Amino acid sequence: MNLREILSGIDFRCANFQDVDIRGITINSNQVLKGYMFIALKGEERDGHDFIYQAIEKGAVALVVNEEFDQLMFHKNIVIIRVSDTREAVHKIARNFYSHPAKFLEIIGITGTNGKTTISFLLDKIFTYAGYHSGVIGTVCYRIGNREIPSTNTTPDPVSLQKYMDEMVQSGQDVLILEASSHGLLQGRLKGVKFDCGVFTNLGKDHLDYHKDMESYYRAKRILFTELLKEKGTAVINIDDEYGSRLYKELSGQKISYGFSPQADVRALEYKMSFKGINFKVEMMGKKMNVCSCLLGIHNIYNLLASLAVAHVYGLDFSKVIYAVENFTGVKGRLERVFGSSQLKVFVDYAHTPDALEKVLYTLKELKRGKLWVVFGCGGNRYRDKRPLMGEIASRFADRIIITSDNPRDENPLDIIEDILTGVKNKDKCEVIPARKEAIEKAIEGAEPGDVILIAGKGHERYQIVGNVVIPFDDREVASRALIRRTMREMANVG
Repeated sequence: MNLREILSGIDFRCANFQDVDIRGITINSNQVLKGYMFIALKGEERDGHDFIYQAIEKGAVALVVNEEFDQLMFHKNIVIIRVSDTREAVHKIARNFYSHPAKFLEIIGITGTNGKTTISFLLDKIFTYAGYHSGVIGTVCYRIGNREIPSTNTTPDPVSLQKYMDEMVQSGQDVLILEASSHGLLQGRLKGVKFDCGVFTNLGKDHLDYHKDMESYYRAKRILFTELLKEKGTAVINIDDEYGSRLYKELSGQKISYGFSPQADVRALEYKMSFKGINFKVEMMGKKMNVCSCLLGIHNIYNLLASLAVAHVYGLDFSKVIYAVENFTGVKGRLERVFGSSQLKVFVDYAHTPDALEKVLYTLKELKRGKLWVVFGCGGNRYRDKRPLMGEIASRFADRIIITSDNPRDENPLDIIEDILTGVKNKDKCEVIPARKEAIEKAIEGAEPGDVILIAGKGHERYQIVGNVVIPFDDREVASRALIRRTMREMANVG
């Protein structure tokens, strides 16, 4: 695309303007190829202006820089575009370069502390069965056409997002289901994207190292509904949640509520639960229906209600919607059963917040017959105050606790564990095993027939971050191998 088209609608001052053809655009100097435009963004940890000469060396033909940046020497082969704020300009540049792909997509955004991923995959299944071609961008992966790209951030940067949306349009997809993280919303990664439907799940204590307090965290989530939702877009809100109820009252546009509350538009009436799944009744706009799902937990009833509410917004055929729900088998790392032994039930879950851990442990405690074990830790360089809360929750619900490492990053794992221990009430049922592999194996080896084991915190992740090193590690693989070894020993003993 030529440079004039890319800069359409953007206020800029330019040195050495040439209407060159631009082969690609990027905010990452490592991705620059010959003929690319490099947009220098000033982030919280790094400033793209520090990598300008690297971009030039790699073949950039145009640079977009902040107006006040005056360190760039004139270069006759480089077009230097100065704007008041590259973080504002990048959205328009990306939309122009990829020919405004959002115009061809129905865009559904999901935000909240918990439930985003499960709802996004549920909706993907529902829209597929209803005859749409949907794509997903979120925590687990970016699914574009027939490709599945491992996720780097829940919400990608503005250039990547427009690129992915363009690829979706080119592959024939017509619905985008996107997880909107608080970081992504506050940092403006979604600015310029208008949503047809927004879902608010809940708000719990997480990311407060970044947002500082719950009010700031809430206001970040609120951006999806106050700034990015289309004028005729619909908000779908969990009114059982304190912040969801507040949001519902603050919004004046089209909105649908869900929950167990008698005031909810989409309301769960009664439910039965087992390790096989959930069977519950829903009242929606005066109509009642039965819903069966293989998912576990009250928190998943909320996820199902949110998905049914969105289906109602789009007027989908509910015979197909219910069929999709009944055939939805879950998401990787979300109360995912690890098989390998008939004597134990082992689950891996992404629960890394107090609220999420409490909901998952409550679910398993209600269903268990033997003891309930939990193996978990907390991430380093993250909100520290949640650690004792998670220790207290574990000691309240679990019969046996093994505290271990999660992603310690730059922190000493033993310091993180000590923070967790301050919240544990019954330390006699608690054991500390810093090595995560050993902790998982110890739980599986020590459990008795009929026990339930929850391995929490990492879910779908296939790595562990220690210092600056990313180590391959998958809770599911470690648990599966341990279960198989236990089963083989049991069979040998029987023999």
